[in-house]
Amino acid sequence: MSHNLNKLILAKAVQLLAQRDHSSYELTRKLTLFFSKKIKCIEDDYPEELSQLKIQIEHVIKHCTHQHWMDDEQYIEKYIFMRANKGYGKYKISLELKQRGLSSDLNKKLLNLADINWSEIAYQQLLKKFKLIDPKNNQQKQKVAQYLTSRGFTTCDIKTVYSLLT
Repeated sequence: MSHNLNKLILAKAVQLLAQRDHSSYELTRKLTLFFSKKIKCIEDDYPEELSQLKIQIEHVIKHCTHQHWMDDEQYIEKYIFMRANKGYGKYKISLELKQRGLSSDLNKKLLNLADINWSEIAYQQLLKKFKLIDPKNNQQKQKVAQYLTSRGFTTCDIKTVYSLLT
């Protein structure tokens, strides 16, 4: 693989970053998938070529990070606020970030630092889903808890919502 391909990788990375923010994991995955299809060699050389490609992609990712074109911490912060605005709780957001290959420790730290009233979001989601809520109806209470749990809210958030209902 030549130095020329490195410019191609950088150009593709810049193109992807211009479209939207990506985590380093996402960008690495997309670039590897895109360029691994373009490797033309005999089958015996493919693993070596692929490992060369991954090294070049790693250099491009470091370059993009160094240029401040991408930042995993900033990506996580934006993602947390975006998903919270769509009505999702901490657990759901944390799981989605983990699936995107981002550090669980960093996710938890930033979720705890986020200035978000999770109970209020849970309450608003509840009002949107259930028009009339009877806090004394145990069957409905279970449905509410199940719904909020499926949206990723904590037990503490759900208890706070119940207190708001009464």
